[in-house]
Order: sequence, then C-alpha cells, then structure tokens
Amino acid sequence: AKKYPTNNKEFQVLYGISQNPDTGNYILVQNNSINLINWISGNEKIDDFIQERQLKINNYDDVVLEWIPYNQFNEIQVIGTNGFITVYSAIWKDGPLYKEINTWDIWSDGWNKNYARDSDKKVALICLHNSQDSIEFLLNKAKKYSIKHEALFVLYGISQNSDTNDYILIQNDPIVNIANWFNGNEKIDDFIQEIQSKIDNNGNNLILEWIPYNQFNEIKEIGKNGSITVYSAIWRDGPLHSNRYGNYTRNSNKKIALQNLLNSQNSVDFFINKV
Repeated sequence: AKKYPTNNKEFQVLYGISQNPDTGNYILVQNNSINLINWISGNEKIDDFIQERQLKINNYDDVVLEWIPYNQFNEIQVIGTNGFITVYSAIWKDGPLYKEINTWDIWSDGWNKNYARDSDKKVALICLHNSQDSIEFLLNKAKKYSIKHEALFVLYGISQNSDTNDYILIQNDPIVNIANWFNGNEKIDDFIQEIQSKIDNNGNNLILEWIPYNQFNEIKEIGKNGSITVYSAIWRDGPLHSNRYGNYTRNSNKKIALQNLLNSQNSVDFFINKV
C-alpha cells in the first residue's frame, strides 16, 4: 500500500483498505484502470518492477508496462537469433494500453483521459535464453527501455514461454534486428542497448548495432599503429539510419573502416571508452 501515489489523477490510485469478513483477508481498494492480473507473474521481483513502473505513470504518453500471458500471442515467427536470444514477431491479441482523450470533466476542468487498447498489435518477442535463472539480468535489460511511447524502442511488458520457462521482453515491432543488440558480453550489450534506447522517432538518427563479422567483405589492411590495425571493408547490409520523416533504411554495400584493437577482448571497459 505504501507504493501508491496520493494524487487522484495518477494511473494507479489506492482508495482504501478493507477486509473480507468471511476469510479475514485484507483488501486493497483501487481504481479500475487495468486488469490487475497483468501485474502478477508469480515472481516477486518481476511483479515489484512492473508495479513500480505502473505507479510512476503520470503523462498521457507514458507506456503502461504489463505482465502479458503467453497465450496472448498469435502468429509467432522467428526473425533472428544469435545463441543468447531468439527474437520472434507476433500478434498481441489485446495489444498495449494507451490513453485516449474523449470527454470534458467539469469537476477537474479538463479532458477525461481513459485507457483503451491497440488490439492485434504486431510486436517483437525477445526471448532471453535461461533467463529464469537470472531475474536480475532480465530486469536490468527491461530498465534500460524508455517509458515514452514516442521512443524508438518501447517495452510493453514481460511474458514467459510456457514451454521453456524463458522470460520474454515484449517490445514494439522493430526496425532493426534486435538480435544485433546482443553479442554475449554483458557490458557491450548494455552499452549498445543504452545508446539505442535514447533514440527517438524525430528523424536523422543513426542506429548503433552489434554487427556480425561475416557481414564484412573485401577486407584489406590500410594502416597499422601499435595496438591498432585499420582495415577497409564492405558492409553488406550497411548502416541503418532515418530520414527527416522518421523512415528507416539501410545503405547497403557501404564501404567502411574496421579498427582492430589488439587484445581488446581482455579489457572491455577500455574498448567501450574508445567508442
């Protein structure tokens, strides 16, 4: 009960506490803005994280994070994998919550802002392999997402594969292969995700990615200086960037430079500081 805000206009409002006279169970009485079952995963850390995010909602463009039952997803198809994660596209039957403005409230002298769902929403399912063994890893990934709908990458919720028990991050339909977030080194993965999560949809953005080495052709050494060797190469897919209208395209077969840092795998912090 201590986690609830006192502002009547918040997304989740606690009106009071009651008690069932037959069972003796205490009851929290709150507004009916969301199916509260979508708070409950059965894992205390995940449930606390979801509730904490929901209780921070105070703007119309804030994302309502939910626990999403796995049976909500249809048309599940693999779109990428790299050994650490598998990314699927799917249709979320109910879809994410968003705030709609419909009627004028004379008491608050403002528009009523009720929640509706964007049903049959195409989403991406980021399945983190063996994540049931490391909840902190899962939550650290979830915390890096923006809470705004206009962000490039939006986290709608968390789910769990009922067959494998792997936890799943549910995000908006990606314009980038999300498998290119992950290389298996947590510090590098976190760095890439942190940079990507700061991108909005206002245009003129360049997307930082993990790029598989087999994407490079015509690799030729062009210079060397101590611990750094520089190569020219052709990147088959090429960089992903947006125009002023927010549309993303790739500049394929792009000539680029590869800076090979000698023994950098032994000092990831040093490597990241170079980026």
